[in-house]
Amino acid sequence: MNGEIALAPGERVLWADHPHGWRGVVRPTDLFLVAFALFAAFFFVVAILSGPRPDASFALVSFLFPLLFFGLFFFGPRWISAFRDRRTTYTLTDRRIVLRSRRRDVEFDLANLQHLELERGWLSGPIIFFGSRGIYEGWGGIYGGSPTPAIRGVPDAERVFQTISEARAQALRR
Repeated sequence: MNGEIALAPGERVLWADHPHGWRGVVRPTDLFLVAFALFAAFFFVVAILSGPRPDASFALVSFLFPLLFFGLFFFGPRWISAFRDRRTTYTLTDRRIVLRSRRRDVEFDLANLQHLELERGWLSGPIIFFGSRGIYEGWGGIYGGSPTPAIRGVPDAERVFQTISEARAQALRR
């Protein structure tokens, strides 16, 4: 995947970019998983220290076990997925939007684009969505579902949203 798309005759590129940094791929689900791992580690330590003969070294190992287990079990796939998502490319032309990643290519015709949403997330920054999201949106990369197509991690997302809106309006006039 090189990120370049084939343009139709007369089609021109209005904007192209890729995710910048980790903020575009971090989701609120990731924060939940960190809290869950810390919560489990806390209860492992409390259970060990409340026994008849508390052992501090065993309590430390017990604290680290859930962090390592959940880190490998939950975060490992998420980090691999996030690392791979950083190679995604976004292209906006005067006729369509193309999102290309290692796992899938998504293309939207601007004249038929039904859903366009800009969300200003406190953790992941501004995200431009092209479809309605389900209740389990954040779990998509782990449990087999596909996340809603979106432009994530671009520093000028609000300007890009405006550019898409204007390009969609122009495409509807044709």
